[in-house]
Amino acid sequence: MESYVVYLRGINVGGKNKIKMADLRTCLHQNGCQNVQTYIQSGNIVLQSDLSAQELARQIEMLLANQFELDSTLIKVLALDFETYRVIIEEAPHGYGEESQANDYRYDVLFLLDVTSDQVMKEVMVRPGIDMAWQGSHAIYYRRPGPDNPDYTKSYLSRLVKKDIYQSITARNWKTTTKMWDALKELQGR
Repeated sequence: MESYVVYLRGINVGGKNKIKMADLRTCLHQNGCQNVQTYIQSGNIVLQSDLSAQELARQIEMLLANQFELDSTLIKVLALDFETYRVIIEEAPHGYGEESQANDYRYDVLFLLDVTSDQVMKEVMVRPGIDMAWQGSHAIYYRRPGPDNPDYTKSYLSRLVKKDIYQSITARNWKTTTKMWDALKELQGR
């Protein structure tokens, strides 16, 4: 049985596609997933399954469409096995997300849904002196000014939202990314 981090794109955002995490955990458990845990309300899951990552993502997309009243055109599912997630954590730039800079900067991880990091990097814009972006093999790491930074409103990350490729990305902040890594390690150790 493989351990996975699963990210749902398009649920519980802006009051749309609402799913209670307790209902989601029950649904996944009833459909063969084991040790299902969720973190906050935005579709962050760790679980175990006998399916491959691709099969698991497809199964969850079908379950969401069939079991919940959602606009399924907005929903995408990404399942990442332990080794893939380990690489994502290890490829983050040195010192990424350090607490000492937490108020000055926001650290995001752009997870890729059926696109390559090369494809996404061609579309990512950084504002010189304001933003920074690093390419990994399975994710893009993006640093932008935080609310205490005088350049807070000057990031170019918002420009990515307007591009078609944004539909093939699900973003999480570094804190959530590392919380999910801790939960995945704990699950893997069972």
